[in-house]
Amino acid sequence: MKKLFELFSLSLVLISFTVLNTSCNKEERSENPNEYVNNWIYEKMTTFYYWNDKIPSNPNYTLASSDFFKSLIYTFDKNTNPNGDRFSVIRENYLDLLNSLGGVSSDEIGFEYVPVNISPKEATTKQYYLLVLYPKLDTDAYRKGVKRGRFIVKIDNQDITNNNYKTLISGTGSKTLTFADWVYNEKTKEYELKLSANTITIQMHKNFAEKPVYLDSVYSINNKKIGYLVYNFFATDKGDGSHEYDIELMDALQRIKSKGATEFILDLRYNGGGAVSTAIALASALVKNRSTQNLLISTEYNPLVHSVFKKEYGEGYNKEYFIDKIIDVKYDNNGKEISRSDVVTIPSLNLPRLYVLVSEWTASASELIINGLKPYMNVILIGETTVGKNVGSFAIYEESDPKNKWGMLPITFKYFNSAGKSDFAAGFSPDYEISEWEDLILKEFGDKEELFLNKALSLITGTTLKSATRIVKANTDLKAVKSSQSMKITEMYDDKRQEVIRNIMNK
Repeated sequence: MKKLFELFSLSLVLISFTVLNTSCNKEERSENPNEYVNNWIYEKMTTFYYWNDKIPSNPNYTLASSDFFKSLIYTFDKNTNPNGDRFSVIRENYLDLLNSLGGVSSDEIGFEYVPVNISPKEATTKQYYLLVLYPKLDTDAYRKGVKRGRFIVKIDNQDITNNNYKTLISGTGSKTLTFADWVYNEKTKEYELKLSANTITIQMHKNFAEKPVYLDSVYSINNKKIGYLVYNFFATDKGDGSHEYDIELMDALQRIKSKGATEFILDLRYNGGGAVSTAIALASALVKNRSTQNLLISTEYNPLVHSVFKKEYGEGYNKEYFIDKIIDVKYDNNGKEISRSDVVTIPSLNLPRLYVLVSEWTASASELIINGLKPYMNVILIGETTVGKNVGSFAIYEESDPKNKWGMLPITFKYFNSAGKSDFAAGFSPDYEISEWEDLILKEFGDKEELFLNKALSLITGTTLKSATRIVKANTDLKAVKSSQSMKITEMYDDKRQEVIRNIMNK
């Protein structure tokens, strides 16, 4: 172990020497206020970044730290570099970064939404309605009736524009929301968007922790029992080490199994990813004929990281197999395991196939589920093409450095399924393509008339079920602004090895 760290430290010394040598050749950097943090960024990136061989050798250290970080990125280009980096991020405060990974937000209005443009094309100031995708559980918005499918047309009696909407949905205190809803006109036989007579005043939340398990249920249709799970991000807990969310997820799956479900619909359309360990646990519950001897994924790091981990942990250090229980592992400051304890047993649903509801926001750990299960069972995708995030990160930060509070999530690995496949940088295309944005009429999660769920139920039962889709409506000029929506892609982060990696980094 000591020799291993000496080897790794030598690598860091060589990198640090390069940075120092560059610094000495640039007198103008002697008074650069960004130099300390930028040196740290460069050192960590050249060590851990998946594309560390693509990092510029002589970057501009006078840049602001966020811009300096961007200058090191192996930039994605759809035409010239489609396998480049779209996902590395940096934050000025690492605590905000860590909180976001656990679903904790500092200013939370209580719902996810997508802006809908109601302005003429020629308008310079764009006016939006906010279409509610779902209210977050246990928020004031959820309790007071901010439902999926409603349009918020004003906040605090102000029109929502491209200049003010981020301010209107953030902050503290209360927010008064004005709504519009679809109303059916018996005379015209059309649905019209009508202003609601009632407003709702809700309280903002500070440091709110969203729960990832949103809904679980079982449907009995044509002698078939069909499980349904809405799961909105992958996290073990809110960052407190309790595994609270893991336990809730396994409890939901056990409820579905105990009700006799033999078919399963997994709703990941708003799931941008998250913790690798939770993705492994969920895949292990759903896979057909589960065996802990079967490989789920393998990860690929840059050559430097690979050599260190291979020497420390052996040839199979980067392989993840299906599991039958979630285990909490503790490490000492040298990255050595000191204890492990069982957290919860993973139920085996032993599914013949899996239906997954996906969208252009389905990413990273969600795609790991799809990619990892494909060699073992039929995975049927319903919805839109997914993001295409076949890479992941671990958090890099310094807990005890008053001069540096920055935190990074650079891409540090690429993952492959048991068949060696990782060729979905352009996303997974759906087997059945449908969109929520053609009529903007959103039914509640779990409603059998809801567009995505309805399609999956119809496929499973072989019966065309009644659907609320393609309803004629008067308002044909509404357009969802999906490129500017509030949904954020959650990083897929290697929480299984992160503690070990951080200990090695600090050597």
